[in-house]
Amino acid sequence: MRIRENKKGLIADINLSPILDLSLMLVIFLAVTTEFISGGEIKVQVPKGGAPLTQSEEPVKIIVDKWGRIYYKGKLYKDPLELVKVLPKNGKIFIKADKETPYKFVFTLLDTLRQSGIKKISLVGQRVE
Repeated sequence: MRIRENKKGLIADINLSPILDLSLMLVIFLAVTTEFISGGEIKVQVPKGGAPLTQSEEPVKIIVDKWGRIYYKGKLYKDPLELVKVLPKNGKIFIKADKETPYKFVFTLLDTLRQSGIKKISLVGQRVE
């Protein structure tokens, strides 16, 4: 009688592809969720200068990025006339434009707001001490 002379060796390989797939999925998940956690506000770099303001009521903030896109409460408005329809007429409006935004975009927005009857408009800047 023969007792197993042909013993197979132990499998010492570790298949790394499921581990790599899982780690890649975790990285993608973290990248996507951090975008949503940021608060939804568009990041712009405002120019420096100006005096501090005192405010008694909730201000209306309009953001203009460096490509001229207008955001109000996280929603994109392609036309300033669309934006005017949803803005309060008696509130203070603060325009926060990126310092690299071309002047024509800010001027067009200001002109449209003034023509619609909104008079309390301010530009937001970064305070210099």
